[in-house]
Amino acid sequence: MAYVSLYRRFRPDTFEKVVGQDHITKTLINQIKNDNIGHAYLFTGTRGTGKTTCAKIFAKAVNCLSPVNGSPCNKCKVCVELSKPNNIDIIEIDAASNNGVEEIRQIKENTQYRPTAGRYKVYIVDEVHMLTASAFNALLKTLEEPPEHIIFILATTEAQKLPATILSRCLRFDFRLVSTENIANLLMRIFDELKVKYQKKAVEQIALYGEGSVRDAISVADMCMSYCDKEITLEAVLEALGASDFEIINQLGQAILQGDTKQALTVLDKLFSQGRNTIHKDLCNYLRNLLAIKNIQGVKLSSVTDEEAVLLKEISKNYENYRISRAMEVISGIETALRFSTQPRILLEATVVKACELKLDTSSEAVATRIKELENKLEQLKTEGIKIEKKADKEPKEKKQKPQEPEEKPDINKILKGQAVRVEDKAIFEEASTEEEERALKIWDDVLKSLNNMGERRLFIAASDIQEGIYLQDKALVVRSQDDATVKLLNREHFHKTMNQAIKEVLGNEYSFICEKSIGETNGIKEGLNQLTQLFGDSLKIKK
Repeated sequence: MAYVSLYRRFRPDTFEKVVGQDHITKTLINQIKNDNIGHAYLFTGTRGTGKTTCAKIFAKAVNCLSPVNGSPCNKCKVCVELSKPNNIDIIEIDAASNNGVEEIRQIKENTQYRPTAGRYKVYIVDEVHMLTASAFNALLKTLEEPPEHIIFILATTEAQKLPATILSRCLRFDFRLVSTENIANLLMRIFDELKVKYQKKAVEQIALYGEGSVRDAISVADMCMSYCDKEITLEAVLEALGASDFEIINQLGQAILQGDTKQALTVLDKLFSQGRNTIHKDLCNYLRNLLAIKNIQGVKLSSVTDEEAVLLKEISKNYENYRISRAMEVISGIETALRFSTQPRILLEATVVKACELKLDTSSEAVATRIKELENKLEQLKTEGIKIEKKADKEPKEKKQKPQEPEEKPDINKILKGQAVRVEDKAIFEEASTEEEERALKIWDDVLKSLNNMGERRLFIAASDIQEGIYLQDKALVVRSQDDATVKLLNREHFHKTMNQAIKEVLGNEYSFICEKSIGETNGIKEGLNQLTQLFGDSLKIKK
């Protein structure tokens, strides 16, 4: 006998065997019990969730002579007749290949004939969204007022593509993704019936790979049964699927969250060398689990063992929610691109680097998160002080006779004063003297007069707009402007030479001209001082 795939062999034949769609099966059962049968149904949802299966069960149940709790008995002569592949009362139509108006007209003509075995003739139209506009129009009237012995069941994965006129004529049932736990329980029942040995963790990995689709998960289980000789183990499942184990994905995930690009690329190269092709999905699942364990108290994840959950709990304490969720968003955002990319490795490596270097993200959320991290570090600094490592004492041990005095806690005011960064040879917390400013402005006025005398009108007008940020530094006259166009103009080779010539006329040959973009450092310094004062209070006394 020819081999029958597992998903066909174990396809449910009653509503009780359907997994994870109780909200739909209960409604259909009640309709059958109360003899309240509709004339048109729409089953929509993700692939492999049971749309066609429920349609076939319902088609037999409405015709069954003695239904059992709303499901077909599969024993009466009607059920036996309808189970045959050549019966003409349950008609399955593939709308992907029969999508023209002529096929719909043929259906319309056949609806006048009564069923041969049961009460109803049921048309199951699969992938109905593939019908043409003309075909939909031809179906409208028949769908709205079919003969009393006709039932239409339309099945599709893309209900949004159906015309509103079709949707309004059907009872709609949305099939949901099935939980990993329910799929794992189903797989274990199948393996037990087939007397196949398995590891529970391996079954959970197969169920997770199904991504909510029962058919996909059973197909993967079928493949793993063929790959494994005696027992379905986690290692064999990972090898068959090209998936990665928790330990190495944990290394990659932590490297990304820590911003360690070198380590992340090293682990990624190791995964590629092992032939892993589900790195993207495994990493997204890892970050999702990390986020769930961090925020949901006592959450139980079927894809994570108790030991792994404890480890993830400790890891999650080191990172903010935004850091984890942003990394997950960056990595999951390339799913479609990976599917069609001719160089998926390069694309994934570039994405991992981007996830590591989130400091390059200039969005308001990213900036707010980095500010929050800085505030936490400053608060810790205020509480604990600055830790200074002691240098190793190079003196021989025999000379260390004197008892050391207790180390005094460092004074943060002195340290901050001593470590003040200097910009343009001025202390960052000190303002330039009034005399230097006046001298620089006087020199700049003389340079502008020289430009005017030289007939450089365009250069004169552009330079005249600069009235601030002018000072002398290391035999150079430095000016700053916030206008990008002015900075670019003054730095052009021709105009820059002219400016140097004008400065030499005023100051002599040893001086040159420098034009820079203003970054508003004075305001930034004052703002930083205000924040430090708020953080450390009046104890922070720094010369302004």
